[in-house]
Amino acid sequence: MITNCRQHLQSVVLIGAVLGGGLLCAAEAEEDPISIGTQKQLFLDNRLIASSQDITLTMNEPRRDGQVLIKCDQPWEQGASIGVYSSVLKDNGNVRLWYDIIRPTGPGPYDHERRVAYAESKNGIDFVKPIQNLHEVDGSKANNIVLPGVIGGCSVWIDKNAPLEHRYKTQAKVYPSGQLHMHSSPDGLNWKFFQRLEPGPGGWDTQNIVFWDSEISRYVLFTRRWVRLEPRQTSYRTVRRLESTDFKHWENETVAFQADEIDLASQETPNGQPPVDYYGADVFEYEGFKIMLAEAYWHWQSREPLKGLGPSGFDVHLAASRDGKQFQRIGNRKAFMAMGPAGQFDSRYVWALPHPVPMGDELWIYYVGSNRDHDGNIDPTANGQHLSGIGRAVLRLDGFVSADADYKGGQITTPPISFDGNRLELNVDASGGGSVLVEVLDPSGSPLPGFTKQDATPINTNSVRAQVAWGDRDDVSSLSGKPVRLRFHLKNCKLYAFQFRD
Repeated sequence: MITNCRQHLQSVVLIGAVLGGGLLCAAEAEEDPISIGTQKQLFLDNRLIASSQDITLTMNEPRRDGQVLIKCDQPWEQGASIGVYSSVLKDNGNVRLWYDIIRPTGPGPYDHERRVAYAESKNGIDFVKPIQNLHEVDGSKANNIVLPGVIGGCSVWIDKNAPLEHRYKTQAKVYPSGQLHMHSSPDGLNWKFFQRLEPGPGGWDTQNIVFWDSEISRYVLFTRRWVRLEPRQTSYRTVRRLESTDFKHWENETVAFQADEIDLASQETPNGQPPVDYYGADVFEYEGFKIMLAEAYWHWQSREPLKGLGPSGFDVHLAASRDGKQFQRIGNRKAFMAMGPAGQFDSRYVWALPHPVPMGDELWIYYVGSNRDHDGNIDPTANGQHLSGIGRAVLRLDGFVSADADYKGGQITTPPISFDGNRLELNVDASGGGSVLVEVLDPSGSPLPGFTKQDATPINTNSVRAQVAWGDRDDVSSLSGKPVRLRFHLKNCKLYAFQFRD
């Protein structure tokens, strides 16, 4: 159950104003309303929860079917596997995917060829690999390679501030120099060197995420920061964040995510090595949040005679932030995307690609899976066969977290808000015996005539855009711009988001 007052007001003395079973913080009755306009409101934090009763905030894991959508199956891909630093965009109605190909050339960790190849799909499931005739592999340009050389994968994004010739960008570590290079392209296919990025000491041997943060009018970079300690095995990886206006000067560095005391105490290790650190993270903007899909790298179990500590694999954890600087863990440290079943292509690695792709009323999270761990050991149930590929996880639109009530019912009351628009929509699963009733209150908590619980029409549907009504009234334009509260009465349902719309 959520505590009755938002976290930052927990020290305020409650004066006993009772709002239909939930206590209202005295300070909140007088605070300025939160202006939400027509922005969709999710329950990734408690900003829009002033009080609640018998409600559970639930992280919802995306569903996976184990289907491999892209694998190394072309002549120029023979002997190669798909690396984790791959990338996807929905662009002009197509799903465009740039994937990291690694082909070993010897026994050493850097004895390999590494290139970025391209695939595309109209429906997001059936991909083709169009021949580009750009770069030679094995004596022929008849392939889909778009970035040659030994390059540490990609992280493709669209820079809307840039001239057309540099609109598409990607950044990755290159070899043998070990530098972090940004490439640009007018079309996502014909790439040229654009800029060396120098974020300062700490490392960048991960998938590097860059995007324009419109709230601060600056570019932000999420990359690795090694914390080097002695003995060496006690060192660990973190995710750091930096800012720039020109890609040349990076500043305001902060650690955005790292293993904390609870993580470090989660398992004992035989050599003092932390049981988990964070190898990288996809960070993206979504409905007023910065959402992070953090890649947890687990290594804690002795498994001699195999090399290293097991499981030496990756799963994905969910976190969110309003400012993109400090992220709050979601899901009580449960994996958002766990390693796949034994014997499957994703049994050792699950790495979420930047970024989730909106497809109708769903978000499709593409990911790289592998049955070979970070130390090179193949899942023993695979009979020595190395499997790798790109799969798909499907999440309901806005479905990261829901406010859930059981059959006995529960309620949520918002702080004072002001909105724009003339109607209210809910993303809700209340089918069968479930229901939602919405009340509109004044800032002190008194129901407004015509918008009371008794007036409300029960919502009994499973929809990402369920219309709220009070009898034959669904127009809320008379309340637009005025300070109000909302109270959601939930029964046997999941509420994902709400939004005022024109």
